[in-house]
Amino acid sequence: MRRRTGSAIAAAAGLVAVAIVACANLAQDTTVMERPTLAPAATTEAPGEVSPESPAPAAPISTEAGQALAQLEQLTIAEPSSTTKYVRDYFGQKWADVDRNGCDTRNDILARDLTDLTFKPGTRDCVVLSGLLYDRYTEETIQFLRVSEGYQPVQIDHVISLSVSWSSGSEVWNVDKREQFANDPLNLQTTTANQQKGDSSPSKWMPASATAACEYSARYVTVLDTYDLTVTADDAAALRSTLTSCSA
Repeated sequence: MRRRTGSAIAAAAGLVAVAIVACANLAQDTTVMERPTLAPAATTEAPGEVSPESPAPAAPISTEAGQALAQLEQLTIAEPSSTTKYVRDYFGQKWADVDRNGCDTRNDILARDLTDLTFKPGTRDCVVLSGLLYDRYTEETIQFLRVSEGYQPVQIDHVISLSVSWSSGSEVWNVDKREQFANDPLNLQTTTANQQKGDSSPSKWMPASATAACEYSARYVTVLDTYDLTVTADDAAALRSTLTSCSA
């Protein structure tokens, strides 16, 4: 076997070194070429920016709406049920003086909801003759003038109508509790929309204004929860839809 000379060995070693470097460079170049192209990283966005591909964050709902939504999820969903037909007399005296302050409920609510009040002389500031109403259903401001006969545009509405309550649980109450419900300020609101709303529940009627609808829905749920009344699936859906849109 022929022995290689020192110069031959050195030349061979040089060729091997060149080949190793070339292979290393080729491997490195291949890795770079095969690396996938990534979408722009989130870190390239300025603080507070939202990527065009990202959905906009939902606006926070108001505290009142959030509380009402939590209450709504605890209510019993049930379709209307009652064994007897609703009769107004089942709810006791109309506009009784349940708080024993010497004034009937209707005048109590007028005095609560109106400003610039005037009272009938000799009634110990019980009978409201006039006042200014900011209608929380219509968001209009109108003048109230007491009329002894004929149509009165400003009326007292039951947020949850007595007939709806009857088929939602009040049928099994005693007369005293039904009278208390019919005269509870929580469930009463002075408005010009009473005739339009009638006995409708939220799936059939809502205030036109988004702000008024949010307030009405939150109050409706609070009354349901306070009196442990049931709610239909349609009404629950309408209430949930409205309340989740109520911005903080």
